[in-house]
Amino acid sequence: MKRGKAVFVLILVSLIFCGCASVNFAPTGKIYPPHQGPVKIYTTPPTDIKYEEIGWVTADGDFNHPWAQLLQMMQKEAASRGANALIIEKRFTTQMDTEINIGSRFDEDRTITAIAVRSHE
Repeated sequence: MKRGKAVFVLILVSLIFCGCASVNFAPTGKIYPPHQGPVKIYTTPPTDIKYEEIGWVTADGDFNHPWAQLLQMMQKEAASRGANALIIEKRFTTQMDTEINIGSRFDEDRTITAIAVRSHE
């Protein structure tokens, strides 16, 4: 019984410290079939092409998930919804101080929000 309890505690602690990344999509426009090509990333709205907004994509992760990984997850989700570009709207990191039995630990939560668009080039 002690071994089962120890395994349960180990799994619980692993889940707390590993964290997960997630991506959410909120549709705001037309529905398109999945886009098969690359999804471009813009930091400002492009002025040289015409595009339409089809939704908003948000990725959340912790310090284990670099910005590049969150962006790749967003690109994959946007492509599955028919978008061929993302316009980064917000990107921020929050720092939390969490007390633990063995001392203090600082975690960073990361969030990126972008507008998923379909350009008409």
